[in-house]
Amino acid sequence: MEEKICGSCGMPMRTKEEFGGQREGNDYCVHCCDTAGNLKSYADVLAGMTAFAVKMMGVTEAEAKATAIENMAKMPAWKDRS
Repeated sequence: MEEKICGSCGMPMRTKEEFGGQREGNDYCVHCCDTAGNLKSYADVLAGMTAFAVKMMGVTEAEAKATAIENMAKMPAWKDRS
């Protein structure tokens, strides 16, 4: 399977289980989707990315949130968000 990048958070998706709803054609990863494979809300994705950064990068919540907002602004799913 060809690697695809999540259009919401930028995570590489290499296996069926990493795609939202386990649908290989999905543009979004399992972390950015609900169990049916539908994109979660901006607030839910932001909260998940913030928590991940705090845990994995050891930064403060404020730093993690600022980084997540900056990164999400570059992603196709959120580019038109004002």
